[in-house]
Amino acid sequence: MLALQVRWGLSPLRRLRANLQAIHDGRAEQLPNDFPDELNALASAMNALLARDQRLIERGRHTAGNLAHALKTPLSVMRLQLAQLPEAQRPRWEAELARIDNAVRHHLARASAVGEGARIAPLKLSTTLAPMLSGLARLAQRRGLTLCSQWHGERSVYLDEQDAQELVGNLLDNALRWASHAVMMEAACQGKWLTLQISDDGPGMTDEQCQAAFERGSRLDERRSQSGLGLSIVADLVALYQGELTLSRAAQGGLQVTVMLPVVAQP
Repeated sequence: MLALQVRWGLSPLRRLRANLQAIHDGRAEQLPNDFPDELNALASAMNALLARDQRLIERGRHTAGNLAHALKTPLSVMRLQLAQLPEAQRPRWEAELARIDNAVRHHLARASAVGEGARIAPLKLSTTLAPMLSGLARLAQRRGLTLCSQWHGERSVYLDEQDAQELVGNLLDNALRWASHAVMMEAACQGKWLTLQISDDGPGMTDEQCQAAFERGSRLDERRSQSGLGLSIVADLVALYQGELTLSRAAQGGLQVTVMLPVVAQP
């Protein structure tokens, strides 16, 4: 009788744990309010905390968008005014404006990212990325390139839609910029890990350059002139999701970027 009483008394705590797991998995947004009086106050406090965290994420993204819009016009005006400077001074000012623009894009991309730990509903990555892949395939065709994508053992992933598009879009944009003929993207789910591999047949990077790209204080894109901030933004997103990023020589001879993220939902 004592064991049954203890089991019955602890059943609300087991239900609370199950509800918290549902929130973590993106299947619910708040805890129900049908707990015993002793736990209802705790559930209400947790719901208030969850709501506050969601508001902070949304406000951060909204602020990042407003900041991007506010900085876009002044930078455009300054670029137009460069034409009025003596020709000898223009390269230096263009370089400084490019540094400002790159820094703004880099930090705005990180500020708007959700990252690991947020309440994210599972999504099908192939469905989410289909419009972007279709557009990039048409762009590649106009450049005389081929963009191919393969999906192996796809399952739902706990990955924010905007973060997924930012991550894959930057990798593909960088690959298309350097490819000679073709770019290949492969995605596979194994266990709890999502593995993305994007490779091209361009000039690639040497082993020394790949290793040096991860040294403290080094920026990935400094190793590849005119490649923008793609790899740097990807590195930050991968870090936010507690994943791994590696650079290597592709079988086609170019650069292969491998991203592993622990975001796969259980089947």
